Amino acid sequence: MAVITISREYGCSGEFVAARLSKQLNYKYINKELIEYIAILTGVPKEVVEKYDEEMHSNFKAFISKYFDLDMFKDIFEKVEEAEKEIKILDDDQDLFGDRFSASHVIDSEIFHSMVERLITKLADEDNVVILGRGSQCILQNFEKAYHFRLYADIEDRIKWVSKSENISENDARKKIMEIDKRKRNFVEHYYDKNIDDKNLYHLLINMSKVSIDGAVEIISHIVR
Repeated sequence: MAVITISREYGCSGEFVAARLSKQLNYKYINKELIEYIAILTGVPKEVVEKYDEEMHSNFKAFISKYFDLDMFKDIFEKVEEAEKEIKILDDDQDLFGDRFSASHVIDSEIFHSMVERLITKLADEDNVVILGRGSQCILQNFEKAYHFRLYADIEDRIKWVSKSENISENDARKKIMEIDKRKRNFVEHYYDKNIDDKNLYHLLINMSKVSIDGAVEIISHIVR
């Protein structure tokens, strides 16, 4: 009975480790689902919510979003009735969080951050879950049953992985890795005033250039068990 958070550098197979780990332990796996739930619960289109996620984070955008008139976005929102219908489906069929959220039909960086924290905390309270990214290692830093892991790899190995898996040139892969790593680093620093590479945030750092995906799964499973 535990909560596992996995932080990772871009391009070191973190999603595969988290997915296989959750399957092996029979835990819930939470990644992009957080974005989908926030979209449903606020009535805001998923593509708008994604703009505040860690891989698209911008300190400037997060700051300035608090000062825009959010009514300007209403023309792209679903009808209130449609949003409420989706929220009811979430309550009845999935029942992940138990209590209802009120649909605001607007979102900014503070609303996004608040909902991410609330959702991750609720998931942790329910136990048996693997959470990928979103500053979960900071949100649950003092949560008694939480175990925090950081995956990293040699830059050249990451470039090859991204180039092959996304069918892009190695030069483009390098640029994408640098950009997303920067956004993830800024996301954690902006919201939690922490350095994502601070080893004190984690129970274990795993070098994915030295360990296979299945090997990492076994290491984490053994520690948690």
